[in-house]
Amino acid sequence: MAIFTHFDFQELTEDENNLNRKLQNKKKEKSVQPKHQSIQNILAFSKALSIRKSENLGYIENVLN
Repeated sequence: MAIFTHFDFQELTEDENNLNRKLQNKKKEKSVQPKHQSIQNILAFSKALSIRKSENLGYIENVLN
């Protein structure tokens, strides 16, 4: 039968706290990324957008859809 002392319990508690801190840091490091569909929508819009320079009006913006 194993005998545990107060120091063993204290060491286990410190190890557990260290692991919890490491897990919390990993969660904070997780980067937020946009959804794939959001990126596809922006790319589709950029392909449909036409900006042309005009002699009289400056720039003319048209969405070609």
